[in-house]
Amino acid sequence: MEQVIEFFEKLFGAESWPPRWQCGIWTDFHGWLYIFSDLAVWAAYFVIPIFLIKLIKQRPGIPFPRVYFLFGAFILLCGTTHLMDVTMFWWPAYRLNALIRFATACISWFTIFALFKTFPQVLALKTSGEFEFELLQRKEVEEKLTEKTNILEQKNKEMEQFTYVASHDLQEPLRTVTNYIGLLQEQYKGKVDKSADEYLDIIRGATGRMQILISDLLDYSRIGNEKNIVAVDCNLLLKEVLKEMSTSINDSKAEIHFQSLPVINGLHLELKSLFQNLISNSIKYRKRDANPVINISTQVNSQEYIFAIKDNGIGIDNKYFEKLFIIFSRLHNREDYPGTGIGLAQCKKIVELHGGKIWVESEPGKGSTFYFTIPKTTVS
Repeated sequence: MEQVIEFFEKLFGAESWPPRWQCGIWTDFHGWLYIFSDLAVWAAYFVIPIFLIKLIKQRPGIPFPRVYFLFGAFILLCGTTHLMDVTMFWWPAYRLNALIRFATACISWFTIFALFKTFPQVLALKTSGEFEFELLQRKEVEEKLTEKTNILEQKNKEMEQFTYVASHDLQEPLRTVTNYIGLLQEQYKGKVDKSADEYLDIIRGATGRMQILISDLLDYSRIGNEKNIVAVDCNLLLKEVLKEMSTSINDSKAEIHFQSLPVINGLHLELKSLFQNLISNSIKYRKRDANPVINISTQVNSQEYIFAIKDNGIGIDNKYFEKLFIIFSRLHNREDYPGTGIGLAQCKKIVELHGGKIWVESEPGKGSTFYFTIPKTTVS
């Protein structure tokens, strides 16, 4: 212990040894060749860490930065040992020289340990050739995907146009049929026989349902035609929806409650239709002996808003959950609950257009809760 204390007390002392020039027989050429060589090695070892630090600063995210720093420290200390060898020719501070060499040894083994730990990861890194090959493959896949996407978009546009034209053209003959059935009922009701009157009523009801179906199909085909993403205050949107639905709400004596809803990015008309459809469903599928009570709430996490529309209606058996959002899918008798089976399919299309998902939790006789998510960053 005394030797250690003495070592550090005389760390910079040089009185115990002669300068290196006086150790042995040095010629001028031999001595200065030794000195200039060590100075050149020290200068190179001093510059290399500067380049390593500059590389780390200019390339953020470079892999294994700790190894670079250890290499820099190791090289710098190695250079310092060469500088100390130069100073020994005039200033023989052997204690300081030993301490620097000990520090160099420690950093050397820390560097080896870091290399040992990162060696498997380094082997896993791709070579430039592998990267080029991967980029080439990815480019080919992207080109094929772009081509298929363009074809799909063209097909969708053609399908939307066909649906619109077909539905529009179907409405005119239906209106004609409806008008003539009305004329027949006005002029001949009670003049032929009861069967004829019943047949005319059936035909008129069927054409009326067909008109509603065509109208719903048109609405379904138009979803997503407008791509204008705006900030939508769901509180104002819901008040607008409830105002337009005031007649059905009053007739059913429905109670609708909602908490403070968020402002989201989305398509205003589509989101309005989404709330209308879900609230209409809750009112339509109510219990006969109870007024509908509908609660609308939302939760938020780091990525999305989760909306919930809960009612006290007749509920749904879980065996129907999968087919619930399929277009034209109906779970109830038409006479008890009239409709086209498009409403929930529209809801699914609107939610997915916003990048979200929709699902239901329900039990027969205990009401239903429809959930849907809207991402915080909506891409249509």
